[in-house]
Amino acid sequence: MTELPEIEHYRRQLGQWILDRPIDRVFLANERSTDVTPEEFSGALEGRSLLFLERRGTFLIFHLDNGHRLLIALAKDGALYCGEGDEKPPFTVQAEIGFGERTLYVSGKASVLRLMTVRGLDDVVKTLGPDPFSRQLTAESFVAQLKKRRGALRSLLTGQKLAAGIGPRYADEIAFAAGLLPSVKVQELNGESAARLYEALESVLSAAIDAGGCIQTPLSAKDTITGGYLAQCRVYEREGQPCTEGGAKVEKMDVSGKKAYYCPQCQYEQTPVFS
Repeated sequence: MTELPEIEHYRRQLGQWILDRPIDRVFLANERSTDVTPEEFSGALEGRSLLFLERRGTFLIFHLDNGHRLLIALAKDGALYCGEGDEKPPFTVQAEIGFGERTLYVSGKASVLRLMTVRGLDDVVKTLGPDPFSRQLTAESFVAQLKKRRGALRSLLTGQKLAAGIGPRYADEIAFAAGLLPSVKVQELNGESAARLYEALESVLSAAIDAGGCIQTPLSAKDTITGGYLAQCRVYEREGQPCTEGGAKVEKMDVSGKKAYYCPQCQYEQTPVFS
């Protein structure tokens, strides 16, 4: 599943290949990927250049030279591949965008590509919480927001309101790094635990971005980075395996109807309430 680290990794890598290059060809294999006809979609993109790449949560946003935006929201099984010349991706293609000798391929049947105005984009992203790496989300503001929340930690981390872009994999990894059970009630966290959670969020996401996230599909033929964090995951989908910190075997629990992975020795509930 593509979460913040995967999309940020894509943003950083793609910038060196497709920025300031005109789009000269567009192909949609799945017409449902966008909300206009394939002809309208191609006509709006061909001849345009990409000035800037942005990420909002798990949205990858192309800033075009006419002031409009192209938003790409990858499906759960979605991935990107940037091929050179005749190179083809190792997946079924849903969309192609050509930048001269480079072609960006999009996979995932439910992946979405939307042409948007600035106002339209703002309407889409305004429901998201702050980006974990934005100036809005400081340690102080994070703890202050936690004090206003209720419910299980895992659900809060994946809810996109406290911080945008975190899904199940990194929610479990962050909880482990903070030494907290995914099921702990956030209203019962003390100040020390809340501060530790913020540090874990920052450190886990930063390390995952630097290591190329967890997607196993390479981004290019010469790519040796993408997916590098997969081997570093300490609890996610490691049920029955020994904890990487020398604790007990990783177990699985149900949190609000979703499975979550944790170490029963390294993670625990934390009380008392905020003071």
